[in-house]
Amino acid sequence: MRYSGYGLWAIRDGPFDTARCSVLPVLIRLDFVLATALLVAAPLGLLLASVRRPAVRGRLLAYWRASSLLMVTVYLMVDGRPGAFVAGNTALVAIPLALHAGDVLFMPGPASLGEGPVATWFRRWRAGATAFCGASLLLTVPALRCAWEGAENPVCAAWLAPPRELHRALHASVDPTTLGDAAVIGGLIYGAYLVASVIRVGWAVWRS
Repeated sequence: MRYSGYGLWAIRDGPFDTARCSVLPVLIRLDFVLATALLVAAPLGLLLASVRRPAVRGRLLAYWRASSLLMVTVYLMVDGRPGAFVAGNTALVAIPLALHAGDVLFMPGPASLGEGPVATWFRRWRAGATAFCGASLLLTVPALRCAWEGAENPVCAAWLAPPRELHRALHASVDPTTLGDAAVIGGLIYGAYLVASVIRVGWAVWRS
């Protein structure tokens, strides 16, 4: 019996293990669809509804700054760049932090959300988004090995499939290399934003 990998990522020749490996692409596609609905469509609707709720709007803007790394991840995957797997896991950690703590670079501290329907729906969505990020990490952390194994691994290739389908559907005329280069630039800007945030937090702690 051939064996490669570990856990859900194991690849063997037995019928049970072949079936288990066939489940992973389904989970990956489900993760991609849920991320689009829960981390893109839902917060966009909440942002439109929070025009007159500065506290909620501020927290949502902090979320969008943190979640921009997801777009970087998608375009890195379109071009098959290994850094995508590191960026994706980083985004899943940064998003809950932004949702619960706010954005330390743009705001000195999280403001009270107050009451009302928009604040209530934000709290519900925040709980769901946080739970999704935690569950998604269980699926994506093992994908970190794709940062050095590349698309030759069938499991890693399965992760690249949904972003590439999105690319063909939205802007097939754009060269994947161009999107990958743009994502690298975006990732560097995001990295500078993270470093500045850490410095600001460290400075505040040191002064206190």
